[in-house]
Amino acid sequence: MVDKLPGDYIAGFVDGEGCFALKFRRDVRHERKNKPVYFYWDIEFAIGLRGDDREILERIKGTLGCGKISMDKRGTAQYSVDDIDDLSSKIVPFFEKYQLRAKKKLDFDLWKEALILLSKNKGLKTGISTTDNPRGSRKTIWSHEDLQRLVIIQEKMKQIKGKRPEWRWFSRVIEHIREESH
Repeated sequence: MVDKLPGDYIAGFVDGEGCFALKFRRDVRHERKNKPVYFYWDIEFAIGLRGDDREILERIKGTLGCGKISMDKRGTAQYSVDDIDDLSSKIVPFFEKYQLRAKKKLDFDLWKEALILLSKNKGLKTGISTTDNPRGSRKTIWSHEDLQRLVIIQEKMKQIKGKRPEWRWFSRVIEHIREESH
């Protein structure tokens, strides 16, 4: 059994090393005719460290009671939680009890709002298509207001985290979401 860590210690650790990620993903199905493209939102809480710091990640995982630890080929260890139910029932209550103190608090508040929207729409299709295929549009279940709010949340999170280069397809799809909401 792993020794649990104090909550304030974990909150301070996450202030420096943690990541509350909201990602808009593109999945191209190369094996299918016409290579259909699917878009979806992904949310995650993660901490990445050097591989020789894996033990502290094991203790954080044991304290939070969820998630997984993986190693990449460069020797980086990553603790991550991407299950919406675990994020809602374990991660959010933990950081509401043990408050973040740095700018990560703003990031967490936005991320938490996105998590609520993703939980509300869990398992539903976004209906976003780059081909304007009516068959794909017919499955639109997300409200345009929810999609638009996620775009706004992600833009605010980027301002906190700093700018990263975007894929060209991302700008086109985000513009499509904005046009649909007007």
